[in-house]
Amino acid sequence: MEKILAIDDNLDNLEYISEILKVDFPNHQVFLSQSGIEGIQIAKRELPDTILLDILMPVMDGFEVCNILKRNESTRHIPVVFLSALNEMSSRIKGLNIGADAYISKPFNRAEFKAQINVMLRIKIAEDLLRKRNENLEILIKKQAVEFNSAENRYLKVTEYALEYFWEVDRNRRFTYVSPVVEQITGFSIDEIVEKKYLFDFCVYHENTDSKEFLITVFERHENLTGNEVLYKHKNGNKIWLSISGFPFFDGNGSFAGYIGVNQDITRRRIAEERNIEHSVKIIEYQKKLKRLYYELTITEEKERRKIAEYIHDGFGQTISIAALKLSFILSEELSPKVNKTVHEAAELLRNAISESRTLVYDLFHPILYEFGLVAAIKWKLEQIGNNFGIRTNIRAEEKTVVLNLDIRILIFRMVSELLNNIIKYAEADLILVEITKKPGIILISVIDNGKGFDYTEEKIFSELGGFGLFSINERLEILQGSMKIDSELSKGAKITLTIPI
Repeated sequence: MEKILAIDDNLDNLEYISEILKVDFPNHQVFLSQSGIEGIQIAKRELPDTILLDILMPVMDGFEVCNILKRNESTRHIPVVFLSALNEMSSRIKGLNIGADAYISKPFNRAEFKAQINVMLRIKIAEDLLRKRNENLEILIKKQAVEFNSAENRYLKVTEYALEYFWEVDRNRRFTYVSPVVEQITGFSIDEIVEKKYLFDFCVYHENTDSKEFLITVFERHENLTGNEVLYKHKNGNKIWLSISGFPFFDGNGSFAGYIGVNQDITRRRIAEERNIEHSVKIIEYQKKLKRLYYELTITEEKERRKIAEYIHDGFGQTISIAALKLSFILSEELSPKVNKTVHEAAELLRNAISESRTLVYDLFHPILYEFGLVAAIKWKLEQIGNNFGIRTNIRAEEKTVVLNLDIRILIFRMVSELLNNIIKYAEADLILVEITKKPGIILISVIDNGKGFDYTEEKIFSELGGFGLFSINERLEILQGSMKIDSELSKGAKITLTIPI
């Protein structure tokens, strides 16, 4: 059974939310808490699928609670929805930067409330599925590593006790001596070999003609045999692998007299190597499936964002607009000062709500991206950064040359947005420049800032540089078969370039 946790210090609010959840989500188990500390304990114990969190609470406010939940390994993947009367843009931005997945203002529209929770539940299910598959992949990799190491250890023990036999042949390649271990390795006794069998004819697997011809050429040139690996056949018909080493020897007159050498059984090692190759191929195929799933989840999430945004714009937004219009008719009438003041305040609240709903629509779903393309959407994003954070921004691009299909546009826009968000959070920059260049077969996107920079080397992993953001960008790039180049030094800003085939 899926679980929903609501945290609010106001008991009336909790009871109201509880009644709504019981009606709209009858098959879900609902947990209630009046404090952040208790809510965190319930979240760790019950692991709910969604958390509804108030901001203004005593002792520990909602921002601190969200921060603790997102830093805890067991609760960091649970979607958190802020449900608060704080309507300032700064509160929304702060909440989302801390790690919240959505923000609903009080008093809220019930349909929006229900739709938002449904989205969070779907996202949680999708993330749980992806995380489970990643865990299964890690288990598989560890298992294969253990098997490979075990096989390798067995091989080391084999070499320690050396399953090998020594041999000597005359100038005609006929055996004149073999050591007793030959029977353990090949199944043939000494009596069956000496003076009766010939080097390279004896035991060599009939399909291995290329190796046989190569070794005969080495023998005829009187060159050394240096660990050549040859497929042989045991007396019982099984395949065995032997490593052949040897050198020519000469009689007192300097005439070629034959070869002395050693054959070592390397069958177990070769089998282990072949199995490891098979396992590696399976792991690579599984990784490809995971990347495809990640791509599909990204596109699905974007579709859900669009549905929510369309609902807010076409339903909630229009309702507020009609309400504002009706209030304007009232203002045209003669009213008492007290009533007139109240109506003006209500009209101002509605105008603010209309403005915030438009901002929310753009945050969830970028109509500019869909209607006018990637460059226009990035321009809009940069304008928002300039307006909200006072950072100077600029973009260099030829809009008409950057024409991409919708899925690619979405992925690229999300990657660029992630880079811009990282600059806002960490770079302390006052200038951001985005350059978009289209070349034959590829598109280059550079995001440049004049911030504090960071110490970057090729050996550093993404988690050390930008947490999940750069990791997520790299995953999306692998889906698109693209690449990322990072140029940065301390106190000299940073330049990150995405190269994407088109």
